[in-house]
Amino acid sequence: MLHVARELFRASGRGVDPTKNVAYMNRFQVLAIDGGGLRGVFPAGILARLEEAYRIRVADCFDLIVGTSTGGIIALGMGKGLGPAEIEEFYLERGPRIFAGADSVLRSLAQITESKYDNAPLQRELQECFGTTPLGESQKRLVITSYDMENDDVRLIKTAHHPRLRNDYKLPMWQVALATSAAPTYFSACKAIKNARLVDGGLWANNPTMVGLTEAVSLLQIPLADLRILSIGTSWELKHRPDNLDEAGKWKYEG
Repeated sequence: MLHVARELFRASGRGVDPTKNVAYMNRFQVLAIDGGGLRGVFPAGILARLEEAYRIRVADCFDLIVGTSTGGIIALGMGKGLGPAEIEEFYLERGPRIFAGADSVLRSLAQITESKYDNAPLQRELQECFGTTPLGESQKRLVITSYDMENDDVRLIKTAHHPRLRNDYKLPMWQVALATSAAPTYFSACKAIKNARLVDGGLWANNPTMVGLTEAVSLLQIPLADLRILSIGTSWELKHRPDNLDEAGKWKYEG
């Protein structure tokens, strides 16, 4: 990670105008951030530590940021101008309020027939974080993934970084954040954007690396040889196997 980051961060100080022509660039750098719920604190923390280590503004090192679900929230935060440390604090401070009662038996039982969590706390925290800032004011080119259940199709929400892109720039950032993170069975679908039934982009692209690559090569006409991508996941669940399993019989293994 540090080796890759060092190579990418040599280009710090890049322009941040998301509408700027990219034809002059000899290297185009993409940041792709996975989905993963509250584990979004991991990529936010990684980026915050890299900022500290290299003493740079990490967002300036990338020409395009793509994100899914919690990664979409981080991408939007960086587009708004928030530092990774501020985004990390968002997860640590607001996460428990969004997922209140996560270990409740009643919550788990409710998930059998309805969404496990109420959307209201998530929407409230996103509104407080992003305010009324529209996607068009993003300091970075962004592509945020979602899924349209009504039309059974992918939904990519983008800044106006190409003349063809004129549909999304007026959308409030908080609505885009809600649309990308509405994980089925956990939250109900987001209907804030033109009453469309939008859910978590992780249903089709939990790792949005290929989304970023396609956007750069196909839409922005970046030669593949000039493309660099840093993909950051949200870690994985740590499992501990008790020491007494080393010489256990059938009952302990099956139990």
